[in-house]
Amino acid sequence: MSHPYDGLQEKCRTLRLAETAKELPNFLREAEAKGWTYHEFIHEVLSYEMRCRERKTSEKLMKWAEFPEVLTFEQFRLEEQTAIGEKQLNVLKELSWIDNRFTLIMMGPTGAGKTHLSTALGIHAIER
Repeated sequence: MSHPYDGLQEKCRTLRLAETAKELPNFLREAEAKGWTYHEFIHEVLSYEMRCRERKTSEKLMKWAEFPEVLTFEQFRLEEQTAIGEKQLNVLKELSWIDNRFTLIMMGPTGAGKTHLSTALGIHAIER
């Protein structure tokens, strides 16, 4: 016996809304329980699909980047660096160099933090 949601889920899959198709029964139950308006329902469904797509895109970009490790700015010890200051780091974090298609060249001795900084910038760019 076919469930009443099956037709709607198939339409979602046809429209390439795969995550929404999976969660549609839960959304419909929640909408009924909370008395959502049509606007609220559509907003929740589309927001959910967008979040899922953003997450999948981020995961795909992280895989493609093949970072040696997951190194973030939270782990980066700026006070231990002598080659870059807080102002320079904040300018790099703005990522305007990507929009302007500039190439960053990081030079320094072993252990200076080049890989950490490069990876943190890459992860930061993916997240944004």
